[in-house]
Formats: sequence, C-alpha cells, structure tokens
Amino acid sequence: MKRVLALLGIVTVLTACSPAAPTPPAASPTPALSLPPDQPGPGEHSLAIAHGGVKREYKLHAPPGYQPGSALPLVLVLHGQPGNSAGIEGQSGLNPLADKAGFLVAYPQGLGGKWDSGTAGDPASGDVGFVGALIDHLVSTWHADPKRVHVAGFSAGAAFSYRLARELPGRFAAIAPVSGRMDNVPSWTGQLGTANPVSVVTFQGGKDMLSPAWSTTNQSWREAAGCAEPVVTPVPGTQGRAERRVSTCANGGEHVVYAIGPMAHEWPNTREHAVDASTLIAEFFTRHRLP
Repeated sequence: MKRVLALLGIVTVLTACSPAAPTPPAASPTPALSLPPDQPGPGEHSLAIAHGGVKREYKLHAPPGYQPGSALPLVLVLHGQPGNSAGIEGQSGLNPLADKAGFLVAYPQGLGGKWDSGTAGDPASGDVGFVGALIDHLVSTWHADPKRVHVAGFSAGAAFSYRLARELPGRFAAIAPVSGRMDNVPSWTGQLGTANPVSVVTFQGGKDMLSPAWSTTNQSWREAAGCAEPVVTPVPGTQGRAERRVSTCANGGEHVVYAIGPMAHEWPNTREHAVDASTLIAEFFTRHRLP
C-alpha cells in the first residue's frame, strides 16, 4: 500500500512539473480594405465600396455642373459577360449625354467580369445586394436623387437590369435593357403593382442570337406590369428598318420596344444603325421619376 501511495505521489509531482500546453497564437485581425476616398466633384472617378467583406469597384462620371450636395439623377450602366466597367463606359457613350443633361453615371464592375444573380426573392444576395448597397452609397455620399435612379445594361447586363427591377422594387424609375432577354424565374409570379412603377425602354435586334427570346421577354414583362397591347409605329427616317412599340402599364410605367431588324447583338448607334440607343435612353430616363 505504501508503495502504491509513493508511486501516486511521483506521478502527481511529475504532472505538476510538466510544462503547460502552448497557447495558440491570437488570430491576426482581418486587414481593413483599402478604398479610394470619395471626393464628390465633377469629372471621372475610380472608386470602390466594401460589400460583404469584398472591395467592389466602380467608375463614376459627374457632369461639369455637379456641385457637392446637389441632387442629380443617377444612371447605372452594366457591362456584358465577360466585360468590365471601362468597356461599357466606352461602348455606351453616355458620359457626354450626362454632361449635357446633368446626371451622374456609375459603371459597376462585376467580379470576374460577370454578374452574380443571387437568390431570387433575397434582395441582399449576390450582386443584387451589391447594386442596392452602391445606390445607397451614392445617394448618401454623392446625393443622387433616390427618385431618379435608373439602370441600363448590355447583354448579360441587360438581363441583370430586369432582375434588379424585380428584386429591388421601388428603387428604379426606369431601366434600359440593350440586346438582353429577361430570365425565366419561377418565383416571379406576382404583378409588379403600383409599388414598383418602373418603366422599360429596350432595344432588340432581328439578327441577334437572342432574338428567339424577344417575344417571350416582352410578353412576360407586359403581363407582370399589366401593360396594354402596344401601339406600333415606324421610327421616322429609318426606311422601315426600325419600329417603336409603346405600351402603357397598370403599374404606372410604360414599356417601349425599339425593334431593329438588321441589328445583331449590339449596342445601336447612328453610325451603324437606324437609332442611337444612348440618346434615346437619356431622353427616356429624363422623363421618368418615381412618385
């Protein structure tokens, strides 16, 4: 018995003298994202916001008459896939029109050159959440007028503009999808209603690879917005190469289609096409604001 007690004492002493387990090193703090400072003023700006812990970049153009604190309309322009903000800035040619009409133009950059559609019905998910956060930032920092926020997009950016109008109701006065179809999302079964009085002007080419989708896209939007049958007129001076289809809608908006027969998958301009999309978009956006 004495021998057992002695052995227990030795074990106790050895245990007490053993070095403690090393303390794991403290986790390094996540480095703060380096964001360029917002300095509201006229001209070109390369900026970014933090969203979901990620630096999200965008380009911003403010017209010469911009004064910090003045409320101007905001136009977001979305690139195709793959694409980038600089490319759609040049393709759309909206900056000179912004200078003339007096509105802000923002060109967001999709991660990896594409747009994350997120989860239907969740306005905080994917790039729907990013665009919503960007609008909030531009309203609070650059004093964009929240009743005059618009979005235009090309190809995949056009498709994403339809999604933004559905997923962020009441945020946009008008959208302008150029050469892009609306996705078929099963959860989009409800009417837009007067709480989402967004208007649409869209440009669709008869030789576009997406042209088989135009009829479904237009009919789906008209049904969701409660639009009347369109009034169809030829676009003056186009020798029958383009027509304009206008519908008034129960949601308080309108639906306008420029159907351009000879056009392929392009952003139309008067150098090569029957109409100039950017000029018509700027005019359309100027006429629309939220109530």
